[in-house]
Amino acid sequence: MAGNARERLKRLLESLAPSILDAYRSANNRRLFGWRFRPLHKRTQGQLYRDGDIKVLSGPFKGLRYINGVVWGPITPKWLGSYESELNDIVEEIASRAYETVIDVGCAEGFYAVGLAYRIPTARILAYDADFLSRRQTRKLASLNGLEGRVGVFRYCAFSDIARHATDNTLIVCDIEGFERSLLDPLLCPSLRDIDILVEVHEGSWSTSTLELLKTRFSVSHAVKEIMATDRQNWIRSAADDPGLQMSIEHLLEATNEHRSNGLRWLWMRSKKSTELRPASSSLSAVAEQDT
Repeated sequence: MAGNARERLKRLLESLAPSILDAYRSANNRRLFGWRFRPLHKRTQGQLYRDGDIKVLSGPFKGLRYINGVVWGPITPKWLGSYESELNDIVEEIASRAYETVIDVGCAEGFYAVGLAYRIPTARILAYDADFLSRRQTRKLASLNGLEGRVGVFRYCAFSDIARHATDNTLIVCDIEGFERSLLDPLLCPSLRDIDILVEVHEGSWSTSTLELLKTRFSVSHAVKEIMATDRQNWIRSAADDPGLQMSIEHLLEATNEHRSNGLRWLWMRSKKSTELRPASSSLSAVAEQDT
């Protein structure tokens, strides 16, 4: 009976007060993540950051100052720079192209939003997340690196937001737990045909896989590359001689574990209509009307 009552309450909140339900879920998830990962965070900080100054130690965002807190999953792969290392070459390509605008949908605490602001000094970043704690952490991470003037933080991203901000020199980074099926639809948002997209693909119980659906939608307008998640054994072997990463193999195995499901994939989709990108203007104004 109690379980049924909770489900009825959830459905009522979803229809009448979704923001309250989102806040409850956010706080509850952080409590669970804190219980699970805080001991690892503390042990890793003591091993690598005895002076308390936490920075990303390797990878495309090496040198980025980082927060110490409970995020979605463990924070240690981001400190180490092993997080989503399958994408390192693509992130380097992105950084070299000097995008004018980066739209990060599902930004979490801002690893890519602030990281790309750090790597592309002229880009404006629009970071979106439904989770209020993630938005708060993204602002904190941007401020920690002196980038708050170029990182706008907002709650929801709609087709109209993409259309309003899209140029021929725009990138979307998307990680929204299956909702990419709804957001990345060029029939409903034609601007998507002209911009580059890096999306983490989430499968579900749909009759058509999300991976195949997105490939079909963008096969004409984009060059599509598929990337598959791998384990961190090679990364750990390559880090063995890095003096900044001197930890036991057991600790590295634990600290690099992203707790991902098997078979995770990303799609890197480059618009065929985009011409050679010009360097972004250095006179971009600060992002206004940030979500509060």
